Amino acid sequence: MTGVVLPFAAITVMLLAALILWKPVLPVMLFGLLAPLGLTQMPGSVDLVTVLSALVIATAAWQYLLSASSLVPVSWAALGACVWTVGTVASVVFSSDPSRAAILGTWQILAAWMAVGIAQLVDTPQRIKAVCAAVLIGATITAASGLSGGLYVQGTYGASVIQGRAVGVFSQPNEYGLYCAMVGAFSLGVASVSRGYLRYLGALCSVAGIAGLATSFSRGAWFGAATAALVMAILIPQTRRIQAVALTCVVTVLAAVSVIVPYWQLPGLLASRILSVFTAEANPYDNRPALVAEGLRQWAERPILGVGPNMYPEESRTLLSQTRTLEGQHAHNLIITIGAEQGLIGVLALTLFIVAVVSATRTARRLITGIHSTTPSTIPMAAAVTLSSVGALVVILAAGLVDYPLRNALTRSTAWLFVGLALAGQRCLDNTSRASSLQRGTDEHVITS
Repeated sequence: MTGVVLPFAAITVMLLAALILWKPVLPVMLFGLLAPLGLTQMPGSVDLVTVLSALVIATAAWQYLLSASSLVPVSWAALGACVWTVGTVASVVFSSDPSRAAILGTWQILAAWMAVGIAQLVDTPQRIKAVCAAVLIGATITAASGLSGGLYVQGTYGASVIQGRAVGVFSQPNEYGLYCAMVGAFSLGVASVSRGYLRYLGALCSVAGIAGLATSFSRGAWFGAATAALVMAILIPQTRRIQAVALTCVVTVLAAVSVIVPYWQLPGLLASRILSVFTAEANPYDNRPALVAEGLRQWAERPILGVGPNMYPEESRTLLSQTRTLEGQHAHNLIITIGAEQGLIGVLALTLFIVAVVSATRTARRLITGIHSTTPSTIPMAAAVTLSSVGALVVILAAGLVDYPLRNALTRSTAWLFVGLALAGQRCLDNTSRASSLQRGTDEHVITS
């Protein structure tokens, strides 16, 4: 059997390598298309999404070496990835259990460099359009994977506790909800400012994302989605009408269903779940204040390097911890969890990536505001992808105020995917601008001659 499998595997690898050399953007497209299978375990207990991340990095590194560019980081994102890598390695080495910390640390390093690799590979309008289509197709299938669940749920403690929440291909509903919120925000932006088949793919993905977000009953993801909707209404004015129509339709349908099918609990539980943020009974299983305090304690103990990736659960069970019996997995806050596990260096690296994304946002926004007509036919696809990706990243930052559902490999990698797409849009716009300037200079020289 081995004698048959090995030659077949070798031929498959060679064909894949040839395809990648011919189409360097292919690994990024595969990353988007294969999202529904992203958590499939490969040999060595490695998730498929991690293997695809490594493939993107390897392809980007090869292309970068062929370009004979300087090896010194020349962008905020590359500098952030370098700081992220050095800080993560140091926090792993000085952690109490390096073998445990090294696993998540390696995946985090790969995810950050994947974002840099995407910006390197997706550098033309044609490539960014192809990648966008692949991401939308994969995201639609992944978001729809949970819609068979979450329709018949039960709530207790004023909907603070919900049984039967949708999870899709994920291990728990908060991860699924955050994923749906991210892809919903991204696809909303794409559908609003694109044309042709991308508009229809974006619309379909938006519907799947919103439905999955609702049935996940994840309040953190809901908060992230609401914040992203407000931000996108500012960044992409074309989304305002769509958001208003969608909100009206959702409220109308839920109200009608609650009257026509009064015994179905879903519409009422959705409303109760939203109100539970402000008025619900206390959730006896919610230990977030104690877990946040534990994260701050760990960060204060190791302020520079942190206790190590994925070491929060271990450190929270030590004699110095006040949460030994709670079995907390993280501090339920993005910044505090990163600070506790990777220290100030990790927070600094994350800040550098934020600076890079803000710079990309300013470039895309300046281009859109400089266009007198804001119809889809006049807005560059690269600008649309950058601003749509920023909407997805706002979901992460807002939801990160109350949760940290980035332990999941697919959710984490998808977040970094949108970092890469935001930077890729800026690079594509810069390349187009340079090409236009060069063409104008050539034309002026010809006229002068």
